[in-house]
Amino acid sequence: MPPYTPPSPHRAPLPTRTPARTKRIPRVRNRIGALTAFAGLAVSLLSLFLPWLSAGGERISGLGITEIIDVRSVAPVLFLGLIVLALLVTVTALTRLGAFAVAAAVMAVGVLAGHLAFVWTLILSTGSTTRALSGLPANATVTFGPYVAASGFVVVAAASAWAARSARYASDPLSRRE
Repeated sequence: MPPYTPPSPHRAPLPTRTPARTKRIPRVRNRIGALTAFAGLAVSLLSLFLPWLSAGGERISGLGITEIIDVRSVAPVLFLGLIVLALLVTVTALTRLGAFAVAAAVMAVGVLAGHLAFVWTLILSTGSTTRALSGLPANATVTFGPYVAASGFVVVAAASAWAARSARYASDPLSRRE
């Protein structure tokens, strides 16, 4: 029997890794999604300074509404929710962890639902004799401020979902095929 001669290095294929270990994380898509979500959150926060109501030539901003309808007791909770949403988006941008991106998307959808419920109540309270919100001027109409905020929350939810799709997860159940 002839002695064993190993094949030359340039002809033998290198050992391959398992498909789960060779998966690349698309960092650019994740970062763009997180930064877009952060921009949507900034638009939503800046909308608080835009006019939300118009009453006889007077424009009332989103921050001015809290003084008129006396929701100052709820305002810290709303502010804390926006801070938590900003924290989730920031952690998503810095770490590419999928759990934070998913949490940001779910929370943004919840904030959007709450915002739309408030805007619906605001619309029903303007131009009506039976108002759900007391303290609003009699001839008030809703302007573009709440819609800018809603569009910002839609951007946050969509961009966070996009970032979650390309994020890193602790375990990937789809890559385990037995």
